[in-house]
Amino acid sequence: MTQPTRPIRILLVDDSEQVLWGLGKLIDGERHRMRVVGKARNVAEALAGVREHQPDVVLLDIYLAEDNSLDYLPEMLQGSKARVLVLTGAGDPEVHRRAMKLGACAVVTKEQPAQVLLDAIVEAHSEPAYRGAM
Repeated sequence: MTQPTRPIRILLVDDSEQVLWGLGKLIDGERHRMRVVGKARNVAEALAGVREHQPDVVLLDIYLAEDNSLDYLPEMLQGSKARVLVLTGAGDPEVHRRAMKLGACAVVTKEQPAQVLLDAIVEAHSEPAYRGAM
């Protein structure tokens, strides 16, 4: 894997303030490779954040309060060069397959070690864009 020439720009999307804080701290520790450009706690903020911040990678939780973010994934990707990396506590393989079909480049579960997530962000950024079957 080659190192990016500029830090990977990341939009964090999760409805938990604690998760957003923790992810922000984790990514801050990787400043030479990546940085958080925005945070969103719901679908509306996520859609606005993609347009406003033009991130390289969107780190997206599937369940945002009462919304399933996968229902909005095609809209999130429309007109964006961002890669979506799903970070979820949901262990259902069908949900993971749906995320991939809708255009997510990978799914990482919240139970996996932090290094797996960091490596997945770098990998997502370096992979060619894929927009799934919509």
